Amino acid sequence: MPAAPVDYSSRITRLQSAMNRLRFSAILLEPGAAMSYFLGIPWGRSERPFLAIIGASGAPVYVLPGFEEMRAKELIHVAGPILTWQEDESPYALAAKAVGSGARVGVENSVRFFVVDGIQRLAPHAVFDDAEPALDGAGINS
Repeated sequence: MPAAPVDYSSRITRLQSAMNRLRFSAILLEPGAAMSYFLGIPWGRSERPFLAIIGASGAPVYVLPGFEEMRAKELIHVAGPILTWQEDESPYALAAKAVGSGARVGVENSVRFFVVDGIQRLAPHAVFDDAEPALDGAGINS
């Protein structure tokens, strides 16, 4: 018997509920277990960041290299804005804009330092914190 399709929307709704309870504005994800669990995107990490930013409401925002856009569209199960960057542009500027000024951003524990640092430098009024309480509240570690 085939497995039932995964309802990523309900997973995101649970995450957003936990985020609102814990007062997170957004959660920052890179490819890995959390991105797979909430968004179903099987992607490998590289020196060119592919980021997902899940806000406390609304659709996720994806930040990725322009040359990967077509492939990403084939793998994205939860629709949301796709912001692309070219080799001479900064992915961190797009992510900082998506996060917003003054936001409290939960960072999933496997997000690489250079990614967080790059966004922090361009969103100096945002507060970056451990996302694990929200992820746990959404059932990822259940």
